[in-house]
Amino acid sequence: MTPPKTVAVVGFKNSGKTRAVEALVAELTKRGYRVGTLKHTAKNIALDTPGKDTARHRDAGAKATAILHHNAAAIFIDDHVKVGDAVKTLGDLDILVVEGFKTLDTHARLLVPREDEDIEKLRNGLEIAAVKIPGSRFSGDTDLPVVNLADAEALADIVEEKVYPMLPGVNCRGCGYDGCRSLGEAILGGEAEAKQCVRNRVEFTLRVNDEPVPLGGFVQRAFKGMLVGFLRSLKGGGNPRRVEIAFEVEDDE
Repeated sequence: MTPPKTVAVVGFKNSGKTRAVEALVAELTKRGYRVGTLKHTAKNIALDTPGKDTARHRDAGAKATAILHHNAAAIFIDDHVKVGDAVKTLGDLDILVVEGFKTLDTHARLLVPREDEDIEKLRNGLEIAAVKIPGSRFSGDTDLPVVNLADAEALADIVEEKVYPMLPGVNCRGCGYDGCRSLGEAILGGEAEAKQCVRNRVEFTLRVNDEPVPLGGFVQRAFKGMLVGFLRSLKGGGNPRRVEIAFEVEDDE
């Protein structure tokens, strides 16, 4: 599954990030997009209600617990989850709006400064606009497009035009650029396309010990051709559409 187009709303504490996310999500949803959100927090927060059945399951030692309803679900995992893996659990989305994660450089960013000095502190080359929150000390003095919070339509217009699918962050250089940030900068500058990311192509993926192994286009095609050719020689494998292979490697191998 190709990752959704992604934009991060970044800023320092109490800058108004959540207000910007609310305005953007509401406008994009009104336009018919399937929108998801992902929030980062530095606090160690309680993710469940003490005393409820799911909390009791986890108190008993369960590392992961889920509760399902016919139109909703909640999953509690007492472990670190990588951003890319979290995105996959959110389902089929058109656009993902991320709040926080200032250090990630795998997607476009909207800056929410409290004051003029925050702009340079938040920049990483992937910013597409700055959002001016009412009551902030940000004057709007920047070379970036500046959008007032009340103008959600203009904010959504910029996101529609600029955002691209989240890049994997592995910096494999298979796209021909030095890393994911460099590719992102080229995409925003109109010099490259997101489809140049070999990891976001679903033609062939390889994972070892649950970690993705970057493969260039030539290697992907070679592996794929070899496996498909072998499968077609087997009984029942003559018409492969999707192939999954998994096996354990013994220590003496």
